[in-house]
Amino acid sequence: MKLTRALTREQLPAWWAERNTLFAECSADLSAVERIDSVGLALLVQWSQHLAGRDKRLALIAPPDSFYPLADLYGVASLFELPKNDSRSQHGSE
Repeated sequence: MKLTRALTREQLPAWWAERNTLFAECSADLSAVERIDSVGLALLVQWSQHLAGRDKRLALIAPPDSFYPLADLYGVASLFELPKNDSRSQHGSE
């Protein structure tokens, strides 16, 4: 699923209203997302946890640069399938 607006506190009500549709998908194309804050990261973590309950992983396609410092700070990068050749995260896709 291609996401087209920021994953931020301001956008959370709109994203939360779409959670049933979002959480049914196993991949999120973030190439059009310009910004992610800690609230947006929390939404991605919830999405990932929902899929994990069904023995699936959330694949993130083209996460913006703002994803990596937050994911590393909160230690959640391992919850996602990340691009294999992306070295911006300390954790990679492990």
